Amino acid sequence: MYIIGIDGGGTKTVGILTTETGQHLAQAQSGPANYHVVGEVKTREVLESIISKLFEKAGIPSTSPIRFCLGMAGLGRAEDRSVIGGICDKLGISEDRILTHDAHIALVGGTEKQEGVIVISGTGAIVYGINADGKEARASGWGYLLGDEGSGYDIAIKGLRAVARAADGRDRPTELTNQILSRLGLNAPSELIRWVHAASRDAIAQLAEIVFDTAQTADTVAEGIVDAAADELVCAAVSVIKQLEFIEPFDIILSGGNLTHQPAFADKLCHRFAKVQPEASVQFPKHEPAYGAVLLARATL
Repeated sequence: MYIIGIDGGGTKTVGILTTETGQHLAQAQSGPANYHVVGEVKTREVLESIISKLFEKAGIPSTSPIRFCLGMAGLGRAEDRSVIGGICDKLGISEDRILTHDAHIALVGGTEKQEGVIVISGTGAIVYGINADGKEARASGWGYLLGDEGSGYDIAIKGLRAVARAADGRDRPTELTNQILSRLGLNAPSELIRWVHAASRDAIAQLAEIVFDTAQTADTVAEGIVDAAADELVCAAVSVIKQLEFIEPFDIILSGGNLTHQPAFADKLCHRFAKVQPEASVQFPKHEPAYGAVLLARATL
């Protein structure tokens, strides 16, 4: 029996193949596999490609028995599991499989166990947790239109709004104006209207980096945006922690590009958690989500 763990993301898909005892045999990467983004046909092609590459790299027959775990955004919902389950059926993976959401495998990979809380801040944001009894809870993750507070998109759009407010004289001036216009090659704040309407969600979210950088220059507007984002993520985490009623000390994992690539932002969360959840151990992930899928599959053998 071999184990395949896959992290099916909206920008890339990562797969890992191991023995049932955990010996690493192969790793492969391909394009996005979230069918909401690329469609069912492309999702099937990507998953098929990943599995084929893993067997080829490991030098084992593609007919070998496997235990399969796939983590993907949306797979916490029954209708999405039905769609992806149908794709797996067509790929010949009808048994020995686990279909779950991306935050689940990220938490298991981050903690090396099925217990704790993970705070994810990337383009979107979500907080997810499991307690020792297997009870699950989540907060945020409502999408960029309804929420995702503390996400890259949220931080970026608030930066853009700050530029608009400063241009109108409704709020104080901010260095965000110069930095954002320079990054986008625009001459005036009014040109942001056309740019925003033409930009993708990911393109907007990438401007969060400017907000983080500007906050480091003591710009009070940018600092306020970053502080508010940290507050929102901690608020969501506290909600999850209360729902799960942790008794023993537990881990809080900080994940996603905004937390792993912005040390000052991660420090803000650490300081806040030290005040509101001093019994928790705040740390970065031990392993990537795809390996979390492997661990999850191994735990059910």
